[in-house]
Amino acid sequence: MSGVLDTVTDLLWEANVHRTRMPFVREFIADDDVDSAYEIQRRIVQRKIASGRTRAGRKVGLTNPLVQAKAGVNEPDYGTIMDDMVFHDGAVFDPKDYVKPKIEAEVAFALKKDLHAWDIPTIEDAIDFIAPAFELVDCHYENYGMKIVDTIADNAACAGIILGDRQPYGRVDLRDVRLSLTRDGVEITSGIGSNVMGNPINAIAWLARTACEQDVPLQAGELLLPGSIGLIMDFDFGPLYRADITGVGSVTARFAKE
Repeated sequence: MSGVLDTVTDLLWEANVHRTRMPFVREFIADDDVDSAYEIQRRIVQRKIASGRTRAGRKVGLTNPLVQAKAGVNEPDYGTIMDDMVFHDGAVFDPKDYVKPKIEAEVAFALKKDLHAWDIPTIEDAIDFIAPAFELVDCHYENYGMKIVDTIADNAACAGIILGDRQPYGRVDLRDVRLSLTRDGVEITSGIGSNVMGNPINAIAWLARTACEQDVPLQAGELLLPGSIGLIMDFDFGPLYRADITGVGSVTARFAKE
C-alpha cells in the first residue's frame, strides 16, 4: 500500500503544481479507504510546508445534506487551508490558476486558543471572531463526480477562502442566519444556517474532535470553515459574486475574464 500511496501522492502533487487533471483516487485505493485518503492529503500538506507555505486553518466539507446528496456522500470531510489560500473581500482571481472553480458561502470562524477538546462551551470560549466568507472550491479530476476518498485526498476540494469583515461571535444565532448568494445581482442559491449540521458550531465541534483523533489539534490563529449554507455554485469568469448573510455581513469575489 505504501507504494500506491507514493504514486497517488506524486500524481496529485503534480496536478496541484501544474493545475492539471488526474484519475480519481478511487482508481488506486478502495472507495471507502478514508484513512489512506487522509494520509495522501497529509503528504501533500507536508510538501506544501516543505516548500515554504504555512497552515492557516482547516475547512469542513459536506456538512449540508443538500450538498451531500449532490456529491453522493453521507459524511463530512476536512481539508487544510494554507497561508497563500487566504484572500479578502473583493478578491479578483486569475482563471489560469484553477482547474474547474466553484464557490460556496459560509460563516468563517477564527480561533484565539488551541483546542484539545470539542465540547461546545470550550469551542465557544476559543473563538476570536466570525466573518462572512466564500470558499473557493476546485478539484484536480476530470469532473466533480467524486466519492469520499477522492475529495479527502484532494484537500476536500478546497482552493481558498475569501473573508469579509470580522464580527464578534455570539451576537446572532447562527442557526437562523440566512444566506443569499448572487451572481451579478441575481440570486443563484440561498439557505439557512441550520443547514450546516443543525448549527455551524456543530461542524466546528466535528472538526475539533477529528483533528484531535488524528493528532493534529486545532490551534490558536487558525481560520475554520464549517461548510456551505447554500449549494456549491459554478464560479464563472467575469461576474461579481456576492454573499449576504443576515447578522454577519457580506463578501464579494470575482474571476477576471478570460
